Amino acid sequence: FIVLFVVIGCHSSRKNQISSVAQKQVTIPKEFLGKLSLFILVGQSNMSGRGELPETPQSINPRVFVFGNDYKWHYAVEPIDSPVNQVDSVSIDTDAGYSLATGFANTLLKKNPELVIGFIPCAKGGSSIQKWQRNLSDQSLYGSCLKRARVASTVGQIAGVLVCQGPADARDPAKYPKKLSSPFEWKKKFTRFVNDIRMDLGIPNLPVVFSQMGRTSNPAGWPYWELVKKQQAEVSIPNTIMTTSMGLPLSAEVHLTSKGYDILGKRFAEAFWRLTRGEKNERRK
Repeated sequence: FIVLFVVIGCHSSRKNQISSVAQKQVTIPKEFLGKLSLFILVGQSNMSGRGELPETPQSINPRVFVFGNDYKWHYAVEPIDSPVNQVDSVSIDTDAGYSLATGFANTLLKKNPELVIGFIPCAKGGSSIQKWQRNLSDQSLYGSCLKRARVASTVGQIAGVLVCQGPADARDPAKYPKKLSSPFEWKKKFTRFVNDIRMDLGIPNLPVVFSQMGRTSNPAGWPYWELVKKQQAEVSIPNTIMTTSMGLPLSAEVHLTSKGYDILGKRFAEAFWRLTRGEKNERRK
């Protein structure tokens, strides 16, 4: 426990305690090997999660796992993107909290109780769409994500990519020149990311679900918010679907409450279900 506090000493004791629960390594049961439906989690802080963790440890669902940042399998307990013993420092999120993953898994399992779900967290708080452009070095967000997906896929098949990204590109690039914001090129760079990750994983029609930004409590601080939202709505990529975080409760300027993350996770799951079942939806592209 001493090592744990040194690594993430800025966290509350409750967050440290629950992180230790999440870090208990497990062996994937033999009957599940090769059957996991794997979901790559991409984007920035709203994918990593910034919600308050529950007062008591979550109950474990024996059909939901996470390929942790330590490159070991664990039961999927929040924070899903726990930084404990992280291998790829490029995507470390020391403030990772409650995320949309729990709501996503709970909703998807209600639709298909036979599923076995595995999450592959790759998000990085504050990362712009430029940071997700193709770079095969495992010191890049893209390269690290690709490496993790390949290692994790030995126990199952990659079923989809879930993306929650955008606010970093809504900042004023003149004020944050080192952040590599791309408010006028978001759609083009997101499309490139989707095409590249499908090519590198060898899955041309890999389902992708992404979220359009909702609102911010400080519009003046994010001058390109509506521009990025507009480009998100204009994305047109086969086997890709957009959901939205519109109307969800905020805990900060762009972050959601834990309840908000649960609702967003449900929206992601329902969008994935529609997309993979071939049902027509007005947001489907």
